Amino acid sequence: MTAPRVLAALVLVALLSGCASSPAPVADRGDRAAASGSRYTVQKGDTLYSIAWRAGLNWKTLASLNGIGPPYRIQRGQVLQLRATPSRVRTASAPAPARSAPKPTPSRSKARSPKPSPMPTPPPLKGPLRWAWPVSGTLERPFAGSGAALNKGLDIQGTPGSVVRAAAPGVVVYAGAGLRGFAALIIVKHDDTWLSAYAHNAESLVKEGAPVAAGASLARLGRGAQGQRLHFELRRDGKPIDPQTVLPKGGP
Repeated sequence: MTAPRVLAALVLVALLSGCASSPAPVADRGDRAAASGSRYTVQKGDTLYSIAWRAGLNWKTLASLNGIGPPYRIQRGQVLQLRATPSRVRTASAPAPARSAPKPTPSRSKARSPKPSPMPTPPPLKGPLRWAWPVSGTLERPFAGSGAALNKGLDIQGTPGSVVRAAAPGVVVYAGAGLRGFAALIIVKHDDTWLSAYAHNAESLVKEGAPVAAGASLARLGRGAQGQRLHFELRRDGKPIDPQTVLPKGGP
């Protein structure tokens, strides 16, 4: 074998061994689909909560940055600010000019279109949230906030067809497959502080806007190496935390 061919063969072997030795974790592939930069254009199926979750923001912060109030509706093609710009900060801090009182206008008999109903809010909580494991199985990958093993939640290996359950009471604010790398994803809002996310589901059992009790059925796990693994995340004020710090001791 000539020298150039020997060199080419060695390079090929090195590339193949590198790919086989360290496959990219599923959670990391999903993280690359996160909303980044200072702006985001709303896509089909997005909700304010799913965009905030992907951008690592509190949904209230995202709404405030873009002047969005109840019922927190967004439209496809709408451009959202993900970061506060200097001009926006100066505008917010500058005193508003005095305005004269608006002149009364004669009433009109035109019928107005009804306003969309707001997203249901979770029922008032009595005391702190009580968390439960969302599925039975084996903890495959723990939380890792940084480093090469970055994982913003827990990966739990379960039995195909197992029911994924709500870890605490709340309202479903996203149910879809629009986020690359997460398959059928469900996000539950528990209160103004907490969101939980359930990814890699094969079948969703709930719809957006549905109130759920603790332990309510959300989805089913699928088959195959990735399909029977649940990726579970908890976000507090938009930031991922280790679910094991609040879940019952002993594992799933």
